[in-house]
Amino acid sequence: MVLSNSDLAHFEEHGYVVVRGVLAEPDFAAVRREYTDTLTERAAAWRVAGRLSGGEEYGALPFPEHIVALAGLPGFDASLLAELDITLPHMPFTYLRPDSELHTGPAVLGLLRNPKVLDVVGSLVGDEIKASPNQHVRLKLPVRDTPTAFGGRKGETMYAPTMWHQDAMTQIPESDDTALITCWIPLGDVDEGNGCLTVVPGGHRSDELLPWPMDTDTVARLERAAVPIPVRKGDLVLLHKRLPHGSRVNTSDALRWSFDFRYFRADQPSDRPWFPNITVRSRRDPARELTDAAEWRRRWEDARAFHVAAGAPLPGRREFAQLVADALIRGWESGNYPVLGEDAESVPAVAGH
Repeated sequence: MVLSNSDLAHFEEHGYVVVRGVLAEPDFAAVRREYTDTLTERAAAWRVAGRLSGGEEYGALPFPEHIVALAGLPGFDASLLAELDITLPHMPFTYLRPDSELHTGPAVLGLLRNPKVLDVVGSLVGDEIKASPNQHVRLKLPVRDTPTAFGGRKGETMYAPTMWHQDAMTQIPESDDTALITCWIPLGDVDEGNGCLTVVPGGHRSDELLPWPMDTDTVARLERAAVPIPVRKGDLVLLHKRLPHGSRVNTSDALRWSFDFRYFRADQPSDRPWFPNITVRSRRDPARELTDAAEWRRRWEDARAFHVAAGAPLPGRREFAQLVADALIRGWESGNYPVLGEDAESVPAVAGH
């Protein structure tokens, strides 16, 4: 399946298009099994490390039910679920740790390289396609009372609404002209009740990025123009990188599970050249395509080691700096900072931990 002329015209005018029925359950089956096994393994490791207490009886559940059950345990730390993401911690101006984790399994790589997905995306970027390392699994848990402030991979956004943003905000200026497309893939039906995407049609045509942090007037303007995008399992949502979008809370009692992948023309600059960009389709030289999940994993591990050894913060746009600074400052104000013990040679403790 490729985009029709009406699809292309809709994307050009509105900055997004929904492509119905591209995938079916067989395209997701391996991913479901992989995440079921991975969560069981990670949960066992978290218990050994003292980071999770209880929930062993949920280990035989499928991934969506297992993760919701764990999230209901007293004191559950939702930031643990960041280890299931398919990128390393990526917040600009922060530092990678040697124990930073991610998930890069063969089933996820298979979905990223799914020919039906690439046929659709190729309608916009051509036949020489790279996948950006700016890629995510989205695990929107049933809503609970929790702060809705921005918290990166600390878990807040798994319960809270996803703030209004443009994907271009997190991309370096060198890639401003790169034709990068976000492909949002739900693993189940999504509507306003369980946290569907919301967009501002035509908002991609502005040359100015939204302000960060976002003022109340801007948020109100976006909310007035917001359009919800309900979709069915198997649909794809393609987004222009400058399109303002977000998502609502999940008021159902089940997990809302989706992936968002970003693809771009292989001859254009990457939005995150400091992380592994991989060729997922090349008609000119198919040997360039990365098909081995072990090699994918190795590239991510090499990137992590490189950044840890360099001891430098991850790059980011100037527009993003204040948002990150605010999140850090809130942490310091709440007492989350290193404190030396009475013996100056002792290892510092961290307040609040």
